[in-house]
Amino acid sequence: MRLDMERCLALQEAMRQELARSMKGLQLPNEPPPFFGSYLMHAADGLNVWGRYGTVFHSEPFHDTDLYAEFRVGDYDYDQTIDGGITSELHTRDSYNWIQGPEELTPAAVRYALWKLSQLKYEEALQDYYDKRKVLIEQHLAHSGNDFSREKRLVHNEEIVQARFPKKRWEDFVRETSEVFRDHRSLLDPFVRLRGENRVRVFVNSEGTRFICQEQYYEVILKAWYLTQDGSYLTSTRLFYGRSRGELPSREEVREAVDDLARDISELARAEPGEPYAGPALLSGLASGLIFHEAIGHRLEAERLASRLEGHTFANKVGQRILPTGIDVFDDPTLSKWQGQGLYGHYAIDDEGVVARPVQLVEDGVLKTFLASRQITAAGVGASNGHGRHERFQDPMARMANLVVKCRNGHSWDELQEMLLEQLSASGLEQGILVRGVSGGETRTDRYEFQAFKGEPTEVFTVSAKTGKSKRIRGVSFIGTPLAATQSILAVGRESEVDNSYCFAESGSVPVSTIAPPMLVEKLELQRAKSNLYRRPVLRMPRV
Repeated sequence: MRLDMERCLALQEAMRQELARSMKGLQLPNEPPPFFGSYLMHAADGLNVWGRYGTVFHSEPFHDTDLYAEFRVGDYDYDQTIDGGITSELHTRDSYNWIQGPEELTPAAVRYALWKLSQLKYEEALQDYYDKRKVLIEQHLAHSGNDFSREKRLVHNEEIVQARFPKKRWEDFVRETSEVFRDHRSLLDPFVRLRGENRVRVFVNSEGTRFICQEQYYEVILKAWYLTQDGSYLTSTRLFYGRSRGELPSREEVREAVDDLARDISELARAEPGEPYAGPALLSGLASGLIFHEAIGHRLEAERLASRLEGHTFANKVGQRILPTGIDVFDDPTLSKWQGQGLYGHYAIDDEGVVARPVQLVEDGVLKTFLASRQITAAGVGASNGHGRHERFQDPMARMANLVVKCRNGHSWDELQEMLLEQLSASGLEQGILVRGVSGGETRTDRYEFQAFKGEPTEVFTVSAKTGKSKRIRGVSFIGTPLAATQSILAVGRESEVDNSYCFAESGSVPVSTIAPPMLVEKLELQRAKSNLYRRPVLRMPRV
């Protein structure tokens, strides 16, 4: 069901009324009532079209609604949360069965669904409250107080604009652009995918805050595989992201990208598998952004500093140098574009009803503060800075939005290449590493696992120390630890690259952007990537 402003306001009023009823009536004998409650509705609609060889394989509009309810018992100083609230297995609880909203979004239907959800969430909050008391007593843990921040009342209702997803036009787009894959029959299972999503968030809480926000996301994805003679699958991808339909690429741009993808995967097939390596490396803005996101950004999410299970890498580093002089890092959800490119991490109000605002995390190499939600932690952050985010049913936690890395005395790309050769000469190494593209990464932040991060590069080259010539390799990933990575930065570039993507963590998948310049590091470690061998199809692909 499409949402307009009138319907959103009616739903918001129904949510407000049901929340007021819940705050007044949710109380069991001899049990604490909730001191805080909130409702958030995520309503998404859009269109997903993909196809190959000039044919649409799938074209389907989608409509989804998720409901989130939060109730806190106790008081602002002491509520039911422990370990920053990031260790709860919410998908195993009874309330998980009621997160799906009604397909017909009428006020009565939404009130009924929230009534069912609220009862379960309140009972679960009580259970957590007593479990927390038990843990604090049994493990002799001190409680620092101030579990939940007090925030100003906010009313922010954006005008809802009807999103249009022209099904026939998009299907024609996919047919015409995927037709180019007919000229590249050596590629396996290639596809062009065009997807648009319109998200509307409607929120109320017991403090009087309410908001209605709308965000739109558009993407075109090209992907193909190639099976080498030795049975290894290679893949190449081209991504186009935007926050409006006007930012989608033209048909000609996509056709050119298909040809470029085919050339890239052909070059990759001719490349030799890389060998393990540890030494100097030059990283593009996309690659360095991945390292800052995985090694630094996730460890500056404040909830992690309150959890007994986390590694607390930077917990006691505020006011201390964690990066070289001249490097600044900030996260700014209010940025909608960077050099004309739409940013996936942009939003006006976070999922807890707090105004988004920029946060200076690192200034001139010195750690200043952390990303914060309303969940106050041992990090000394006294209030939210508008970074409480989640995907669906998960409790919001501090998450990155638009992470920006800048250098006050950056170098050109040519200068960085010369510095790489100088570093190789000084190290007595015959070759170094150049990483131009990456497809994703992951990190572990808990103390019971290795404090490490991993990146999956898509374009990696060895660089000769004598001639400076580069040679492409494949089948490697890069790994590192956060402190070693930050201490090995030798130089940073001037020109930044934007990486729009989705970030997965305890509060689910959220859209993010990373903006970073290239950088030269003293030591990057490559390892052989995991590889499975496959058999070629018995029959050749038919003529399509």
